[in-house]
Amino acid sequence: MKNWIEQTLRDQIEDLKAIVRIPSVSRGDPAEPGKPFGRTVYDALQATLGIARRLGLSAWDVDGYCGVVEYGEGEELLGILAHLDVVPEGEGWSVPPYSATEKDGRIIGRGTLDDKSPALSAIYALAAIRESGAKMKRRVRVILGCDEEIGSLGVEHYLKVEGQPTLAFTPDAEYPVVNSEMGIMHASYEKHYASALRIDCGTAANVIPGVIRAELPCKAIPVAAPEGFTATFDGNRITVEGRGGHASMPEFAKNALLALLGILAQQPLPEEDLGTVRALHEVWAYDLHGETLGIDVTDESGRTTHSPDVIRFNEDGVRFICDCRHPFTLKAEDILAKWDAAYAKAGFARTDVVIKPGHFIPADSELVSTLMNVYNELNGSDSKPLSMGGGTYAREMENAVAFGIVREGEESMCHMPDESISIEDIRFNTAVMAEAIRRLAAE
Repeated sequence: MKNWIEQTLRDQIEDLKAIVRIPSVSRGDPAEPGKPFGRTVYDALQATLGIARRLGLSAWDVDGYCGVVEYGEGEELLGILAHLDVVPEGEGWSVPPYSATEKDGRIIGRGTLDDKSPALSAIYALAAIRESGAKMKRRVRVILGCDEEIGSLGVEHYLKVEGQPTLAFTPDAEYPVVNSEMGIMHASYEKHYASALRIDCGTAANVIPGVIRAELPCKAIPVAAPEGFTATFDGNRITVEGRGGHASMPEFAKNALLALLGILAQQPLPEEDLGTVRALHEVWAYDLHGETLGIDVTDESGRTTHSPDVIRFNEDGVRFICDCRHPFTLKAEDILAKWDAAYAKAGFARTDVVIKPGHFIPADSELVSTLMNVYNELNGSDSKPLSMGGGTYAREMENAVAFGIVREGEESMCHMPDESISIEDIRFNTAVMAEAIRRLAAE
């Protein structure tokens, strides 16, 4: 297997570049017949299925909702879940986000890390198993989702049509194995009045904004930006730059929205706008864990993270969306009660909420113990399973965990400008997944 993976590595890199160049933003295009998530996501799916067929694997489209790549035999099924949709590109890139630029041993582009490279590594790993001639005791399916960044309708459709796999993993997080995922909640709030401010910030509820702009009804007064941010003042416009990132890891980002509110709180705004800005700045401050809101809790599953990532000010009023990842001992209803009370004081009412419960698979299960052994042997380590705030396809399955692909101790570029993956990591991920497939599905 190792020799075949090495011999085909350049092919894999070129295949990755090809699908990264398809701007498959989750539901970025209108739905069409047979293309429920739009044309570009569908194009990425068909291109990936074509790669699998070229490698000698069976591959098909499940009603446009997802794709399946299969090899092996047996009644039981090992699933490997990846996704081909991406978050919007955002700002702050040093290269065009869909250029798939190869530079300094890395491939740069939206989706390289999350989750197109892992999807291809899974397919190439399965092809390596096929080339090895291993006798299979389980069928293996790489299941390619198409709307993971917004929801999981693709996998929900797959489960309705095909049912649950016997066991599964998703290469959409970090190594070694994530067997515990915290709860996730997104909530929207609105306040209706004729705002004189104009702000349109945020691309998705789970993406921390790195840049934000505001247009004031008056001349902006220059004030110092908080540490880690830059602010530009141009007439009645203010631009704040921080660093974008994934909402589950706010410690690796600098939320420009929070910094802008601190600056706006010092501007000569109309009374209602100023009161709204100051109220939000008071309850959010520059917190990463909801400290001011009273939801900062830590247990064995992790620590609360809290991130307001989308906000709009216009003639109809103000709307914002908050992202929260919470440990098992902190209940969603308790968070909502505190949010509702805090935001009601500022005149906001909740309009929507999405709640995803936490997910846990025991460390001594066949799935977790096998994957841990594979990783530790190939990495030369003695690591233990992890808990995280990120949400993956694993929580959609009865017996699934996240397995890779960010190395221990490395900062994730997921959802960030200049998202990238190294060629060495592509090689490592493919080898790890091939060995995991061999141990879980071959005799």
